[in-house]
Amino acid sequence: MRILHLCDQNWVGMANAFVEAHRRHGHESRLVTLVECVNEYEEDICLHLPLLQGTSFHMTLKKMMSGLHGNRPKFTQRPDGVPEWSPRSGLEAAFFRFRENVLWKSRIERTIREHGLDDYDVYHLESGVEFYRDGRFLKNVKARGARVVCYYLGTDLRDRGVIPAVRDLSDWNLTCEWDHLAMDPDLEYFFIPFDAARYEYREPATDRLRICHAPRNRHVKGTEILEAAVEEVRRDFDVELDLIEGVTHAEAIGRKRNANLLVDQVGANTSATGYGMNSLEALAMGIPSMTTMTEDYRRFLEPHPFVVIDPSRLAEQLRDLAKDPSALVARAREGREWVERVHGADAIVEKIYDRYAERGWMDEFGNAVRGGAR
Repeated sequence: MRILHLCDQNWVGMANAFVEAHRRHGHESRLVTLVECVNEYEEDICLHLPLLQGTSFHMTLKKMMSGLHGNRPKFTQRPDGVPEWSPRSGLEAAFFRFRENVLWKSRIERTIREHGLDDYDVYHLESGVEFYRDGRFLKNVKARGARVVCYYLGTDLRDRGVIPAVRDLSDWNLTCEWDHLAMDPDLEYFFIPFDAARYEYREPATDRLRICHAPRNRHVKGTEILEAAVEEVRRDFDVELDLIEGVTHAEAIGRKRNANLLVDQVGANTSATGYGMNSLEALAMGIPSMTTMTEDYRRFLEPHPFVVIDPSRLAEQLRDLAKDPSALVARAREGREWVERVHGADAIVEKIYDRYAERGWMDEFGNAVRGGAR
């Protein structure tokens, strides 16, 4: 079977884990990214398209565009409550048309031809994106009997919404974000595939509390709440806090290794709860993770290794850990085992193949079935 993973940027390396697991199972799989990520995760086929990368220039451009539209949301609510992206003005619509049809199209079409990207059996679209927002590439491959899977990771659904032309052509819709299930009733939850073997396990230091925190968006991650809590605890204990921002993935991993606690997400709202690749990397290395969770998500995950944050008493929780950092050692051992058992990439893709078979996409020998039942 030929399986293509496509994402705008390889933000967290999840697509790499998928592709490598597919290959271990004997399938042909490639990863296509529209632009290289500032975090410098491993690339496969990268188009290096302009006006997309999350640089300071691009972020400034996005802020200017939002400002021109009064900072209105990028989505509207469909009758079923699902957030759906739509241009906020004729100007914004013209921008996307210009970017795709003038700046991008020749490079996209050349890459499709050179790599045969229109001849795969299944397309997995991270964040629910393809090359074009009008879905023209998907219309072509669907006409040839290909299957399409969209999976959503966070701000894609919360801040942008589904892209209608892409979503209408998707056969199966997934998410690894618990709060997305309430936003979109068509989504199915899956665990992030992760290869813990790539990360060396070390038991955490116990001399003092060494916290790391790696926010891509300080507001969403609750960074200011964490900083205030740490300052309060520092009145009584020696506590380190390393804010890991704007660096490559390799540097971020190196700095995490100096910590004995990762604080992932702090917040009382659903957009700042749960965990992702940041926590999985830490747990695999023997660094316990502390994060906020909704009560229903906590029950769903139990038993789990996380130190669950109560935002109203975060300083008190950190103070307890600062008194006895050795208490983190048992959680470190539990965390590595949990990651391997729950998030193992091979087990995740095998469950996905079971669903392929149920949907008539794969036969008993693991071969693709085009044109089968949806």
